[in-house]
Amino acid sequence: MSAHDPKASKHTAVEGEDRALKRIARSGAANVGAAAVGSASNFLLIVLITRFWASEDAGLLFAATSFFIIAVALAHLGADQGLVRFIAWNVGRGAGHSNRATVLAGVLPSLSMTLVVAVLGYAAAPWLAGLLGAQSGAEGALIIRVLAVTLPFAVLYEQLLAVCRGYAVMKPTIVLERALRPTLQMLLILAAGLAQSGVVVLTLAWTLPYALCFLLAGVAAVRTLRRHRDDWHGAGPIGEDLRSEFWRFTAPRGLARMAQVMIQRADIVIVTVMLGPAPAAIYTAATRFLVLGQVATSALQQVSEPQLARLLARKRKDTVSLVIRQMTLWSVALVWPVYLVFAVHASALMALVFGPGYEAGGIVLQLLATAMLVATAVGPLDVLLLMAGRSSLSLLNISVALVVDLALCVLLIPQLGILGAGIAWAAAIIAKNLLCLWQVRKHLGISVFSRELVMWLISLLGLFGLLGLLGSLPPAQPWVGLGISALTGIFYLGYLWSKRTLLMPKKVVA
Repeated sequence: MSAHDPKASKHTAVEGEDRALKRIARSGAANVGAAAVGSASNFLLIVLITRFWASEDAGLLFAATSFFIIAVALAHLGADQGLVRFIAWNVGRGAGHSNRATVLAGVLPSLSMTLVVAVLGYAAAPWLAGLLGAQSGAEGALIIRVLAVTLPFAVLYEQLLAVCRGYAVMKPTIVLERALRPTLQMLLILAAGLAQSGVVVLTLAWTLPYALCFLLAGVAAVRTLRRHRDDWHGAGPIGEDLRSEFWRFTAPRGLARMAQVMIQRADIVIVTVMLGPAPAAIYTAATRFLVLGQVATSALQQVSEPQLARLLARKRKDTVSLVIRQMTLWSVALVWPVYLVFAVHASALMALVFGPGYEAGGIVLQLLATAMLVATAVGPLDVLLLMAGRSSLSLLNISVALVVDLALCVLLIPQLGILGAGIAWAAAIIAKNLLCLWQVRKHLGISVFSRELVMWLISLLGLFGLLGLLGSLPPAQPWVGLGISALTGIFYLGYLWSKRTLLMPKKVVA
């Protein structure tokens, strides 16, 4: 057979598609399972906080932890995403001997930034506590300082997991980040609530799992590197521009990640500053429903990163196109029912889950669920841009979204309250995803849309949207609509499991 036989090349390409999709499906299924546990725990801890603590204390913690999560993104400088991408690219190009230098190039600057941010946060604790409306200045400052001390553990923990993912070792991320850490947080917060502890103990319950998981992630990273010792200790030339190449990709990604986190969290801080901790608690509770919907999409995106990086490194555009379409189809099939239920039954769910008074956040939940329907249908295009080395476009998109979010927050929150914050975030989500859709089509020539995707969108709109609305028509009878949606969901899950091969391309099923 000729070395340039087109049949052989086509056969190799099909095998590549099969392998990539099977790896993503296999790792994604495990990641979705663990993420479901973790997301349920994350959601339950919000429920526990709103049930056990006053709304003022709950809002203060939500705002303080939002500051913490923004600080983590700032301290990373995007190095965790860069580690995944460059380790996978080095392995895919047969340059695994460069990974030791790559890890050092990423971790050391990030660690330095982490220490700077932690020290500044510790020193500014009294001022931050006053800004967030803490009823007790000393107690609020102590909360901020507990979070500042935890910051280095959180940053290094995530970077150790990134090293594992770069080698396509997903288990540590699946077990630790997706399941163990949020579950420990939920259990410790439950214990603190049952003990009727104050908000400082609540903060400790939220932060301690980061330190424990940091130690476990260190063990996992050492084991991963031992399994790849030939690459890690291998001989070979290391490019003189390795560090600059790494940070050319990573610096825009770091800014993009910080902007993304600010879109997700800065509105909580702004609501706290403008309206007070109690409205912030209601707003945060409404936005946390999105976490349940993001289980499948975030899990699939995370496990796809090394696969897409390898395929793009080998210039396998057709395979990448197939993979990204399948990921979009999987995400829609798994996530659209969740967001449709949230949109249809928002106020009833808020009151049922978080208690009296929280139904005021129903309109916010409806807005954000609708925006996430659009985002899910567009597909994981930001991941594709990043793995294709287009981090500058990702930064542009998220920057536009952040400007939209912050500007609308400042304009609308004083007039509309938490509804203004919901409008701002929904507009930012839609703006970012539409920009991604246009850029991927223009620069990479890839489209996520297919006949199968349209079929699923229409079917799910009828099944969970229209049917749910019809069930909610009788006034003052929210249980009827919720019951119909619950029964529909049970039927749908059974159908999805029995017909799961419909979500795989025929050649992969074969």
